[in-house]
Amino acid sequence: MTFGEGGAAPSPTISLRALGLFLVALVAFAVLAPTLRFAVNQQEQLRSLNARVSDARERNGDLERQLALWQDPQYVQAQARDRLGFVMPGEVPYVVVDPETITGGESEAQIEAAERAADRAAATPWYLHVWGSVQVAGTSATGDEDPSGLTVSPDDPPAP
Repeated sequence: MTFGEGGAAPSPTISLRALGLFLVALVAFAVLAPTLRFAVNQQEQLRSLNARVSDARERNGDLERQLALWQDPQYVQAQARDRLGFVMPGEVPYVVVDPETITGGESEAQIEAAERAADRAAATPWYLHVWGSVQVAGTSATGDEDPSGLTVSPDDPPAP
């Protein structure tokens, strides 16, 4: 059998050389991919650590500036006046109190006692609250007046 011009053997679409080159590239990629991924992760960690070092240096600079301020006696005196309300001997301190912050002139002891009473009331079971209201319901402040607010004289006949 002879092959002529029209009967040539079909050429393969992928040559053996291309297939070999593809296999070599695939093996190289499989070997190098984990190494490249590790290198990229290290670069990310390096960037993160450099940012943290930069922030730490900035904070360190701020703290050193504050330390230098506290070495100045004038600054310490100003801070003692502002934060703690200290005055120099012979000076008369004046304290301006905002009237909105004063709560009816109650002392701290009264406020603490009210808070303790509220805490006790919150810890009391509900049925004791109900019983207390039942006991209070029938009594009046002076004992002479009707809790309903109506005035009753002893001469009036009882209501039917």
